[in-house]
Amino acid sequence: MNLEAMLRAFIAEYGERAVALLKAILEESREGGNFKLGDFSVKGVRVRLKVMGVEYNPVPLLSKLEKEIGAIETTYRSTTQRWWKIIDKELVQEILREYEGGEEGEDPRVKLLRIQYLTLNPHEILETLNKLAAKNSLTQVEKRKLREIAFKELPLLLEILEKIRENSLEEDLAEEAKTIEAIIAKAEEAVKKHSKTITSSNQKYNIQLTSKTPHIEM
Repeated sequence: MNLEAMLRAFIAEYGERAVALLKAILEESREGGNFKLGDFSVKGVRVRLKVMGVEYNPVPLLSKLEKEIGAIETTYRSTTQRWWKIIDKELVQEILREYEGGEEGEDPRVKLLRIQYLTLNPHEILETLNKLAAKNSLTQVEKRKLREIAFKELPLLLEILEKIRENSLEEDLAEEAKTIEAIIAKAEEAVKKHSKTITSSNQKYNIQLTSKTPHIEM
C-alpha cells in the first residue's frame, strides 16, 4: 500500500486516537517545531493531546507511524528528547480534513457515505483478502473469515458503492469506490481459488458418509 492508503488504514484501525495523534503532530509542527531538531517532539505531542482532552501514551502509535507506515522519521534523539519530522504534511492535512467533516459545503451524502465506508475498515478487509488469495490452502479459521467477509462486510460495501453510483458521487468518492471494487474483485479471486478445495472436501465427506450408511432392504 502507498502512504495515503496506509494512513487511512491506520485511522480505520485506531479511530479517534489516530485522528487526535495526527492532528497533534500537525499542530505541534506549526507552532512548536524546532528548525534544527525537527517538526515535533514526543513531549510536545503529549501536551497537545492533553489540551484536546485525550489521555493516552502516544509513543506506540508514533512508533507505528515511523516503522510500519513511514509517515514520520526521527531527526534527533538523546537521553531526554526525541524529535521527528512529517514526511508529507499536505497529505496528512488532506486526510484529516476528510475525517473532521470534509471540505466546507461538502454534500452531506458524501460525508455520510464516507463515514459508513470508514466504519467497515475497508483497507483492513482488502489486506486480509490479499493474504487469503495468496495462500495455497486455508485453515478452518481462514475459511470462516472469508465467509464472514462475504456475508457481512461485502453486502454493506456493495450497498455503499451502489449509492455512490446512484447519486453520481463517483468524483467525490473516487478513492472509496475504487477500493470497494478492488475488495469485491479480490474476494471473488479468493473464493474461486479455494472453492475447489472446499468442493473436493465436501465430496470426500459425502462419499465417506454414503459408504458408512447401512443398506436396508425393504
